[in-house]
Amino acid sequence: MKMNKIQNLIYVFIFLAIIIAPMFVWGILNKIDSNHTGIMNVIDFNLNEKRNKATMSEVINVSKLTYEVENYYNDRVPFRSVLITLKRNIDTEIEKPYKNGIEKVLLQRFSKKIERKAVEQIVEVDGKRVKCMDREVNIFFNHALTKNEVDPYDDSIEYPIKYLNESKVIMGQSDWLYLGEINIPYYTGEKTFTSEKEIKNYIKPYLKLKDKCEKLGKNLVIFVCPEKEEIYPEYMPTMEIKDSVERPIKLRDYIKNNTDLKYIYPKEELLKYKKDYMLYKKYDTHWNPVGAYIATNVLKEALGIETIPLRDLKLEKVAVLDADLAYYANTNLENLPYTFTYKFTDYKPNNNVEKIFVNDVVLNDSYTTHCKEGANRKVFLIGDSFREATEEFLNKDFQEFYCNVFMNMGKPYIKEEIKRADDIVIFIVERNEEMLLPQLCKDIENVLGEYEREISEFLRKNSKQS
Repeated sequence: MKMNKIQNLIYVFIFLAIIIAPMFVWGILNKIDSNHTGIMNVIDFNLNEKRNKATMSEVINVSKLTYEVENYYNDRVPFRSVLITLKRNIDTEIEKPYKNGIEKVLLQRFSKKIERKAVEQIVEVDGKRVKCMDREVNIFFNHALTKNEVDPYDDSIEYPIKYLNESKVIMGQSDWLYLGEINIPYYTGEKTFTSEKEIKNYIKPYLKLKDKCEKLGKNLVIFVCPEKEEIYPEYMPTMEIKDSVERPIKLRDYIKNNTDLKYIYPKEELLKYKKDYMLYKKYDTHWNPVGAYIATNVLKEALGIETIPLRDLKLEKVAVLDADLAYYANTNLENLPYTFTYKFTDYKPNNNVEKIFVNDVVLNDSYTTHCKEGANRKVFLIGDSFREATEEFLNKDFQEFYCNVFMNMGKPYIKEEIKRADDIVIFIVERNEEMLLPQLCKDIENVLGEYEREISEFLRKNSKQS
């Protein structure tokens, strides 16, 4: 019995030593490095994770306390950079026999057969011709996204920037395509905010529009969609990251902490699903239906609308037809490895939705949907092409839903929709935020100013008549 107690004490001592020793050693090394020895640069290096470290909320929420403490500690655990790098290296070494041997045999045996079958199976889905994947193809894609998949977390390999066909399109690792030139300065942090004063001046149009909306009883939501490289940086070429906190996060955090403006940048929400789903199209700048659905749920929550969890819906993998980056680079899709997107097989609106195009029915870029069973609200949404994939998840929720492309801003019907709207949503992808968002805010504010004057004139005339 006494021996068991001694053994238990030894185990407790070892357990405490494992927990305390790293912190003790870390403290000593920090003390030594205070003399600028450079030790901490070796053991606490930048992993280029491109995210903020977890912080503790100023207001204590007991239900979330343990979760916040765990995340806070995990981001500051001693020797974190060394441990993560060691794990990556171990994983790489473990996978090498498979990648160098078994994988090649499997691909040689099955890849041609699978590609042929996928091409043969073409069906009509929602009026479009798509290539459907059978069971064999699903097995293939569960094995790997492409035939030449690499380990994207292998930091020992450098991938220089390569532009596809001398275009603005970057060829990333494992054949992922990204939009270069415009996006690179934002991705590396070269283009960012350098001071709080700069952000404060920058968001003045946002706040002026918010005040005007509140004065007229309207709700404003600004939604900025993350770029593909912010969700999948591991496939990007090797670049020097000058600022690990991206520009929209700086903007979002400042707005959240200093204003009551609803400004959404749903990077964290998308990252939660990244492990289980592909969220963006591999050869396209846009998110796929799953990425759009996750982001739309975030928007719905901001509008106070009930959402259906993604896990409660059924998905089917289907081949991708649209690939704007391949077209930009003048590349034939047949020259690229096969890839896929998703289709919701059971997401069918319970409500009867009527869709009316308000301009060119060929372009289909602006339309109104009517749904008698939806909430008694009129929602005006204006933005770029990222808004298109969200429409089918929004139109059944409101009696009137106006979906417009930003290029139509200023047209008479747009002005009338803004005046009628209860909720105004600006929906812009990250690369367009600086170029379009401040101007859209000014344009909408001008329309609301005109509306305010119309109301004042109406009230003035009525008061005279009475």
